[in-house]
Amino acid sequence: MSSPLIVVVCGDPGGAAAVAPVVHALRAARRAEVRLFAYGHAGQSWAQCGLASEALEEPLSPDGALERLRRPAADLLLTGTSVNSAMLEHRFIAAARSLGVPSLAVLDFWLNYVERFTDTGSRLSHRPDRIAVMDERAQAEMVAEGFDASSLVVTGQPAFDDLAHWRDAFTDAHRQDLRARWGTTAGELVVLFISQPFGKLYGAAATNPLFYGFHEQQVLALVIEALEEIARDRRHGITLIIRPHPREDAAAFAASRSSTVRVLVSSDLAARDAALAADLVSGMNSVVLMEACYLQCLTVSLQPGLRRPDVLPTNRLGLSRGVYEASDIRPALDQLLFDEDVKRATRQHLQSFVPREGSADRVVALIDRMLTTHRSAPENDNVKAGH
Repeated sequence: MSSPLIVVVCGDPGGAAAVAPVVHALRAARRAEVRLFAYGHAGQSWAQCGLASEALEEPLSPDGALERLRRPAADLLLTGTSVNSAMLEHRFIAAARSLGVPSLAVLDFWLNYVERFTDTGSRLSHRPDRIAVMDERAQAEMVAEGFDASSLVVTGQPAFDDLAHWRDAFTDAHRQDLRARWGTTAGELVVLFISQPFGKLYGAAATNPLFYGFHEQQVLALVIEALEEIARDRRHGITLIIRPHPREDAAAFAASRSSTVRVLVSSDLAARDAALAADLVSGMNSVVLMEACYLQCLTVSLQPGLRRPDVLPTNRLGLSRGVYEASDIRPALDQLLFDEDVKRATRQHLQSFVPREGSADRVVALIDRMLTTHRSAPENDNVKAGH
C-alpha cells in the first residue's frame, strides 16, 4: 500500500508554527507524503522551520481547494487555524467534506475558538472532523461555546515541544553576543516588547464592539513613558527592543522614540532568542509571552483597560505578571527590573512550569487513527473512486 498523502493548509504564522513539528514528525517517520499550501504569513513561518510550501492565490478560485485535494488524491487534510479576511482553511475543510476526506485542525492558542470556524452567520459550519487542542481548559471552553466534545482531542501545543531544549542550549556567551548585536552596553537593561496588531484586528476606538480596551500603540507609548521615568529615577541605561508581529509593518513604529531610553525596532532574531537575551519580556497576550515563561524569562502582560476575560494562561498561574491598569505599568516594570527578591521568587516559580512535551507525536498518533478509521470505513472505496 502506498504512503498516504496529507495536504496541509495554513495562513497564520502561529498556526504554521504549531503544525510544523507535526510535519517534521510525519516525514521523519516516513509515515506519509506531506504537501504544504500556505497563504498570508504562514509560508514565512514554515520557511523559518525549514519547510518549503506552495503559495495559495488570494482569492482562491471556487474549485481551487477541490483541485488540490483531488490531484493527487489526498487521504487527510491537516490545517492550522486563523482569523483573517481570507480564511482559506474553510474552503479546504468544505472541500474535504464533499470529497469524504477526513480533516484535522491544530489549535495554537486559547482565543477566538468560535471565530476560527464560523461563517458570516456566526454558525460553526467550518469545523473539521477533529480539532487538536492544547489542554483540558481549551477543551472545556470550546464545549461551553458549542463545540462537540467528541471532536476535540487534547494533544498539547506542538510548537512548545522543544522549548526546554531551546532554553538549555542557550548559553551565556550566546546571550552576550545577541545583546552586542543590539548595541547594548555593559550594565544596560534590555526590555523586549512583543507587539500584536490589536488595532487592526479589534479596533483602536472604544466605540468598536470588538475593542479590547487597549491597542498596541497605546500600550507601547505607556511602556516608553514608564521606562523613561524609571531610567531617569534609577539613573540606569535601558534599551527597548520592539518586535513587530509578522502582520505588522516595522515602519508603523518609526514614531516610537525617546530621548531617555534607546528604542530599537527589530525582528531579526528568533523570538525565543530575543526573549532569552532580554532582561524582561513585555507585551499583551501573545503566545510569545507564554513561550517566554516556559523559557523561564521574567515576563509581564500589559492589558490596561481590558474589557474581556484574560486569555493568557500564564497570568492566571502567576507565572507572568498581568497588569490591567495604566497606572500600574511603571511599578510593575520597575519591580521586575530592579527588585532582586521579586525576580528571584519569580524565577523559582517559573522553574516549575514545564511544557507538555511530545505534543507533535500525539497529533501524529491522532492522524494515524483517523487514517485507519477512514480506510476501514465501508464507504471508503466509493469515496476514493470519486476522487
